[in-house]
Amino acid sequence: MSEKVYLYGKHSLREALMAIKREDPLIIDKIYLTQSVVTDPKIVSLLQSNKFSYSTVTADEIDSMVGKDAIHQGVCAQIKESTLYTPLDRVLQKAKNKSANSLFVLMDELQDSHNVGAIIRSAVAFGADAVLIPEHNQTQITATVIKTSSGMAFAIPIVRIGNINTTLTKLKENGFWTYGLTGDGDTKLDETKFDANTVIVVGGEGVGIRAKTLELCDFKLSIKINSLCESLNASNAAAVTLYEWNKQNN
Repeated sequence: MSEKVYLYGKHSLREALMAIKREDPLIIDKIYLTQSVVTDPKIVSLLQSNKFSYSTVTADEIDSMVGKDAIHQGVCAQIKESTLYTPLDRVLQKAKNKSANSLFVLMDELQDSHNVGAIIRSAVAFGADAVLIPEHNQTQITATVIKTSSGMAFAIPIVRIGNINTTLTKLKENGFWTYGLTGDGDTKLDETKFDANTVIVVGGEGVGIRAKTLELCDFKLSIKINSLCESLNASNAAAVTLYEWNKQNN
């Protein structure tokens, strides 16, 4: 039986319902609303227009699902974890059929849920085609990730991969150029031309991209910043890089 993850909060639910493609597998299993939310016309109208039903519950019942510290605003959706992920071969096939350049974002063992959610949101904002996350030593798609992404985890294929280095090798064999974000990289972002299928590799907090993975990257990419600032965190560095890719590839 699939594990369950939860989405909570009015804004996250709105964004998720607007982002979900109806032809995709139904990833929202159940929706729970408190009595006060049932009278919210915006929420109820959005559910009805997307043909979602809901159950009316108490705030305490939602607390038991998502935790008492979660600011759920009387809104909770239960999600089938297995339906959140897309096979790698499927996104590769779409890349082959695409006339324009494709962009994948690969996370190398990020542990902070807020960073993961923020990177997913930036990936959607700047036109990435997929986000790849390893199944080990990496934060998966959780309620916090979904909330931080403002529901954008449903707007882009999320690919769960096994070995990162094996995946990078496969992507290179399929015509992707790989760029590893690192502070001391010898390739400057503002001098880089993104004119082919691209993989942006984002390293984990503190340790960055692991040595063997960085060796596999075609380019070690660095971002020029003010000397008063030591470095950017993972999600900020990813956002800046994705913006530059988008500027060149629309």
